[in-house]
Amino acid sequence: MTADPAPADPGDPGDPGVGRPLAVPAFRWFFTAEVTSALGSAGSGIALAFAVLDISGSAAAVGWVAAASTVPMVTLMLLGGAVADRLPRTLVLRGTNATMFVVRSLAAVLVLSGHAEVWQLVVLQLVAGTTEALGYPAFHGMIPVLLPPQRRKAGYLLFSQAQSATRIVGPAAVGLVVATVGAGWAMAFDALTYLLAAGFLGLLRLPRGERAAARSSVLRDLADGWAFARRLGWVLPVSSYSLVFNALIAGGIGVLGPVIAADTIGSDGWGVARSGQAVGVILAAWLLGRAAAARLVHRPLVAAIAGFGVTGLPVLALGLGAGTVVLTLAFGAAGAGFALIDVAWGLVVAEKVPEEMLSRIQSIDGFFSFVGMPVGELLVGPLAVAFSTRSVELGLFALFVAATVAGLSRPALRRVELGSSPT
Repeated sequence: MTADPAPADPGDPGDPGVGRPLAVPAFRWFFTAEVTSALGSAGSGIALAFAVLDISGSAAAVGWVAAASTVPMVTLMLLGGAVADRLPRTLVLRGTNATMFVVRSLAAVLVLSGHAEVWQLVVLQLVAGTTEALGYPAFHGMIPVLLPPQRRKAGYLLFSQAQSATRIVGPAAVGLVVATVGAGWAMAFDALTYLLAAGFLGLLRLPRGERAAARSSVLRDLADGWAFARRLGWVLPVSSYSLVFNALIAGGIGVLGPVIAADTIGSDGWGVARSGQAVGVILAAWLLGRAAAARLVHRPLVAAIAGFGVTGLPVLALGLGAGTVVLTLAFGAAGAGFALIDVAWGLVVAEKVPEEMLSRIQSIDGFFSFVGMPVGELLVGPLAVAFSTRSVELGLFALFVAATVAGLSRPALRRVELGSSPT
């Protein structure tokens, strides 16, 4: 595929069009589609969890259903990247959204009719996770294709803000629906958003790109993508740090956070504190869009590692037993860190990675990121039993600091600059 079907930008940073990615028609349809599906997905986990509890009353069953989507995402992510680079990414995204519509619709019908069983939801989640393993790398390979270089930063920032907004609105809306008319209708709403997204993507038009007449196998493509990542020299180090940081976040915030909050600020205080992260993303994305902040991503991988380091502040606050206000501020800072990571990583991949390799490189990063999450979730429980939860949190923050210092001192990451040669 070739890039922007709209008239080419002049490339002048002072051009007001540089900050308006929605002026590009293809990006506008893509953005509308992804935000629509994200609005439903933001609260889908809540609806599904309550549906499972209504069926079985078992927290273990909730875990099985949740894990059913994670396992195929991790195991098939790399293969999904090869497929997304092999086929038109718009076709892959239309197919994955249509498939998710069918999967979510079946789940909603089963729940609404009263015929749902846990094993059925597990099977549907396995299909959903497989579908997401294909859609994730295709999605992350689209912005560099749809936008010219001078509009990409604004595009990444816009997505960061929109996704944060959906994470605020989505769970609140789904929670209200579940409380009033039931989880099944919330799941039906999620299904509808996928159908609408597939329709919006159907309106996205790109010129047909040149593809080789004779293609190697998908496994060969996968091996080529891995070899290319090794040649770049910075993909695997950053992805490895991503694994570490995501493991620490998943364990310290996802598992131990609610446990500590239950004994201190309560579930309502925890909800307020977590909302600070979305606010932090939105504000940081706005600030990063200012010209004065452009230098923050001149060395994008240094910026990304620094952003990861900041995301550990809520872990420190939890370890110190901070109240709601301090914890909310810590999550706000973490949100700013996530915004910096998204923009820095997106820009360096867009500049250094050719279009035909985009999804494979993004799938490698996604694989490492998702693998780290269950590792952290499984390890912190036994550690919290052996020690106190707050001691574990402080230990996790010490690991945050160590990983950040190690990453910032890594020469392979420090020498990568925007505007320099691809390697």
